[in-house]
Amino acid sequence: MGLSLSPEQFTRLEQAIARVFEVADFGTVLERYPGRGEPSTFLPANPNGSRLDVASYCLKEVDKEGTLLPFLSRVVEHKWGQETFRWAILGQVRSLARPANDIAPETAPIIAALKGLADFPFNASSGTCVVAKVCQLWQGKALFDGKPADTAFLKDRIGEIIQSLDQFEAIKIVHDSLHVLQVKGAEWLDPGEMNVDATLPLSLLTATVDSVRQAAIEQKPRVPLAIADVCQRCTDTAVDANKRLTSSDADNRDFGLAQLRALLVAEPPHLDQAMFELSRDLPIKQLRALLEAAADCNAQVSEPARSAIDALDRLSDSMRAHILEHALWQATEVHIRAAAQFLSHPGPRFLADFSPEWTAVRRNLLTLVDSPTDGTPAIDAGVNAALVLYERALPTPSVAAPPGPSTEECLRLLVVAFVEFRQKARLDFLAVDQTLKSVFSTLLPLRPPLQALTERLPFFCVH
Repeated sequence: MGLSLSPEQFTRLEQAIARVFEVADFGTVLERYPGRGEPSTFLPANPNGSRLDVASYCLKEVDKEGTLLPFLSRVVEHKWGQETFRWAILGQVRSLARPANDIAPETAPIIAALKGLADFPFNASSGTCVVAKVCQLWQGKALFDGKPADTAFLKDRIGEIIQSLDQFEAIKIVHDSLHVLQVKGAEWLDPGEMNVDATLPLSLLTATVDSVRQAAIEQKPRVPLAIADVCQRCTDTAVDANKRLTSSDADNRDFGLAQLRALLVAEPPHLDQAMFELSRDLPIKQLRALLEAAADCNAQVSEPARSAIDALDRLSDSMRAHILEHALWQATEVHIRAAAQFLSHPGPRFLADFSPEWTAVRRNLLTLVDSPTDGTPAIDAGVNAALVLYERALPTPSVAAPPGPSTEECLRLLVVAFVEFRQKARLDFLAVDQTLKSVFSTLLPLRPPLQALTERLPFFCVH
């Protein structure tokens, strides 16, 4: 969980956080991150200090603890909707949204430790318990983060993890079905980008749409309540759109495509937000406390527990990075889509409308995509070059037209470059999406041993 920053980076982070964080925001983040800090210990005693003083004090305490990376992950996700703030944080710590792809999240040590703890043999009638610290924590007879713990509190938190893992899986299945539709149906669903007939047969498009319907129906009972409406809209839209797509009336088919476009714009952000919130609120701190209690017990459970604590820290950091990377790609796709709309219907203010969207895309790509080292052009190079040519070709009053391609030809070249860029970006996003699904899949085997703990731990012994 270590992170090394220069003094200049540290200062810029303090200033960025101080601009948007109130004292209560620090308390929220301290509750979520996996360290031991609390407002009473990691915030200054003087409540009248400036917000910069509060940010500086808190970051220094977290840095001393060695948990700066997971803390900053929760800082940026806490105010994720503020794009300028997001850029300010990710601009200093790119690794927050760039998981180490060569390090797979480890769940095996965590599963082994939890399973060993749940299966640990004991003799309740002997009056002794060699995992007493675990039992005390679970039964409310020990301190948890300096406060009295109770059985319901810790048991409920473990139950939340079990439920969240199930909901993660369900949301991701629905999300995947929409992403597959977006990628496979691009020729049908991206108006104005390609003036050629779609090569994907209509039957395959309707089959893909039906897959959205099936996923939404099957997963609706498993998703959080707030997402049930999303599943219903996916179901209703898929059914109606497929009826229209197979109609003999061209206007009806166009309306069906418009329905699907609107669905792909409206619903993925809701699904991403739900995954984001589930991940954000996952009580990792409480699970870590349980493993720490086991690490202080009998050697048969303590050694696996110590390995599990390290693995949990790495898993938590990796999962956060994958989720932030996916969320940043999703935010980038919003700007790409807006830019595509301006290219499809360039008006008198085309450049003024297109440029801010493209600037936002390029800024996010600085975090998301590595610069090529083999001389290959960057993913956005073609659009950047075409945009320069277009700007040069724009007419200036009382000035002769510049030599070279006309404004209309330059705009056509810009459209071609943008279509090529968008196809590459989609493939990159799809790879990130599939990796995130894989990460979630590795978490699912945690459910059985966690469930076993909730069923057995309260009955280990009586103190």
